[in-house]
Amino acid sequence: MKQKKNHANRNRRRSRNRNRQRLCRCIGLLAWTAFSYLSLLSYIPDEIYLSKEAGETPQFATSLPVSVDFAEDAQPVFGAQRVAAAEENDGILSCRLFHLLPIKQVVVHYTDRKTVTAAGTNIGIYLKNSGVLVVECASFTDDSGALISPSAYRIKGGDIIRSVDGEPVETKEDLMNAVAESEGGRMILEVYRGGETIEVAVKPQMAADGKNKLGVWVRDDIAGIGTMTFVTKDGDYGALGHGVSDIDTGSLVQIDTGDIYETKITGISKGKKGEPGEVSGLIQFRQSAYLGSVGENTGIGIFGKLEHLPESLEGVEEIPVGYKQEIEQGRAQIICSVAGARTSYDIEIETVDYHPREENKGIRYRVVDERLLAETGGIVQGMSGSPIIQNGRLIGAVTHVFVDDPTRGYGIFAERMLDEL
Repeated sequence: MKQKKNHANRNRRRSRNRNRQRLCRCIGLLAWTAFSYLSLLSYIPDEIYLSKEAGETPQFATSLPVSVDFAEDAQPVFGAQRVAAAEENDGILSCRLFHLLPIKQVVVHYTDRKTVTAAGTNIGIYLKNSGVLVVECASFTDDSGALISPSAYRIKGGDIIRSVDGEPVETKEDLMNAVAESEGGRMILEVYRGGETIEVAVKPQMAADGKNKLGVWVRDDIAGIGTMTFVTKDGDYGALGHGVSDIDTGSLVQIDTGDIYETKITGISKGKKGEPGEVSGLIQFRQSAYLGSVGENTGIGIFGKLEHLPESLEGVEEIPVGYKQEIEQGRAQIICSVAGARTSYDIEIETVDYHPREENKGIRYRVVDERLLAETGGIVQGMSGSPIIQNGRLIGAVTHVFVDDPTRGYGIFAERMLDEL
């Protein structure tokens, strides 16, 4: 009887183990299926632009067996991936796996294809902060010999001081004068922080040199070198492909005004693994070198209006703007002026990501041109904004370099930058 009981127990244990294994396999299969489906969706954009005169059905940059056809209207599809409400003149694409399984619908915005001048010329950028940027709080010795920091825990690095006791603050000198006139009394600072404006009360303290101080390092302007991406026939331009951020705080510079100038490259620090290179140059802050104004500093570049076309772009013909679904893996070119003249260099586009985590990293590429590799080692700081050309169309702009491999980098879709105009 005991042997029969032990045998029955073993059978029950084996049965439970088999059931657990089946359950684990089912869960694993479901997880793999869900992951594969979500991965598949990432290879297909949510919406695209399409030229009115195109007359063809677009294909996407994926090797997966996905077919694309125009749909009559927005219908529910597998996985509840139905298209958002489209505008009256928009179209709808139906995407199917193996020509059978509906997986996603894509909104098509019909538009006239834009043409621009692909720039690739270096520019000097000067931006005036909207207020006074706090770089960091600092300590100083007061008149009794103690180390103090009046602004600690009240003001933060990245804050922008816009007024003191209701009076606008535009320069460092404005802030210094307001502190001096306070005679050590309580001050109400209007501070822009994290997208909102708040009021902060601070009381300056007397330093060992007899002057009242807040204990903050501040900056009211910033200057640097970048690359212009494009110019429209109306004189609008876009540059950089990413925003101008403060070097100390990392925050996007909130600008009041800005200007761009002709600049002269004076040297190149070649990039190498772990050490991004850099273009250095001389910004010519004179009226004869003035090019135009900066209207916006955004996360995807600076934008503004030209008053004078850079000499290097005189006579350069306009080219059409390519849409993201037209980008192909393979050979393309970037245009930059690191060697002193506007030059085209070969790159290899490796991947196209329609849903990048950062919108200015949709294109990944590798520099293959031996001339550029010899001059810079790959992508270096100062080349941001260099236009990317493929099949005679402007498809993007250089934005980032891989820190561990300067021959590789990221770019933003040109259509995204044109959206800002």
